[in-house]
Amino acid sequence: MVDPRRHRRVDGRIAVTNETNPIDEASEIPLPADEGLPERDTQSPRASTEPPRPRWARWGIAAGLSALAIAGMLVWLRGGDGEADVPVTKADVPHVEGKAIVFSKAFGERAGIETEPVRLSPLVPRIKVVGTVDFDPAHVAAVGTRIPGLVRSLAKVEGERVKKGDVLADIESAELGTAQASVAVAHAHRKAASINEKRERELAERGLSTAREHEVATATHEEQRAVLEAARQRVHAMSGSPGSPFGVYMLRAPLEGTVVERHIFAGQSVDAHLVAFRVANLDHLWVDLSVFESNVDAIHKDDPVEITRVGGEPIPGRVAHVGDVVDPVTRTAEVRVAVSNQERKLRPGQSVTAIIQATGPSRTMLTVPITAVTYIDGRPTVFLAESPDRVVPTTIELGPNDGTHQGVTAGLSEGQLVVSRGVFALKSELYR
Repeated sequence: MVDPRRHRRVDGRIAVTNETNPIDEASEIPLPADEGLPERDTQSPRASTEPPRPRWARWGIAAGLSALAIAGMLVWLRGGDGEADVPVTKADVPHVEGKAIVFSKAFGERAGIETEPVRLSPLVPRIKVVGTVDFDPAHVAAVGTRIPGLVRSLAKVEGERVKKGDVLADIESAELGTAQASVAVAHAHRKAASINEKRERELAERGLSTAREHEVATATHEEQRAVLEAARQRVHAMSGSPGSPFGVYMLRAPLEGTVVERHIFAGQSVDAHLVAFRVANLDHLWVDLSVFESNVDAIHKDDPVEITRVGGEPIPGRVAHVGDVVDPVTRTAEVRVAVSNQERKLRPGQSVTAIIQATGPSRTMLTVPITAVTYIDGRPTVFLAESPDRVVPTTIELGPNDGTHQGVTAGLSEGQLVVSRGVFALKSELYR
């Protein structure tokens, strides 16, 4: 096959021309003229590349691309017209019309929507309140320092169990030492007075002494006995005891329980009337509740109560005291619940929730199922049924409840229908 390109010398340079394409004659690739190669043996970079396509091939490619573009446009246009012919199915969900929510019968059946009438019926409240665990006053005691002194040692600290009479701490006291010395002196004086009284009695019996001398000796003996008894009482009041070291008094536990507070340290100087320890029997606790005055009349002593702590199981208790005074600021009265705490499920100071099963008397009032009440924007709300497929969210004011029925004080009338089941499905529509 003959290469259509030819070499020719132009101004001392070799140029490559393409005879089949006159347009390419203007494109010249200069080659070195001093290579001295024959015209047919000279190879240029242009000669080593693939020869260009003929003009008819390029026109064919352009025509094919144009046809593809036109075909794609036609498909797109026909696809747009076809979408208009596809039927659109509307979702069967509730929708809002003004203040009402409207839904189809099929949706009501799927969501399980049911209604119940508002009734006027007697209601014994099941009262739910928040309270705080506290010590039972009958099972807690404070141990104080009665005289100034210096803490010599500690025998018990917080958390340790103690029995009645156990030593909690030793305190050195000069004042106690003086009082104990007075006991010793008074005891010696009494002994001397006793001996003198005995001698004077014997002499009087033998007529060697007057009755007056015997009477004086007897009075002196009684006086010294009273002084000794007073000195002993003073030492006892200072927490001293006959068996304790001289000038040292011991703080002792007044009851069996657990040391829950300690306010002294070894080496500390203390004054009189300082509460050094607090000992409590944690087997018995109280729960202090604040109940609104509208519910206080329904609560009585020994009413059952369920105490629930965070993450714990209910703990049974009984109402031990119902307050007689209403706080003028909070409009609540104090209710105390006695709880057995042998399993140590409660701790003093802990917050708990209490449900009081009040025994009455009952109150006649409007009631709705407790499942009918929900909260929208923080306000108690029910869905009032105007027709089987149309409800209106209605804000109400709540009264007491018994765990099954909710008392209503405002917002509804007897005989109206409210949604008792499927409330969540309707509430969700308001937040779409």
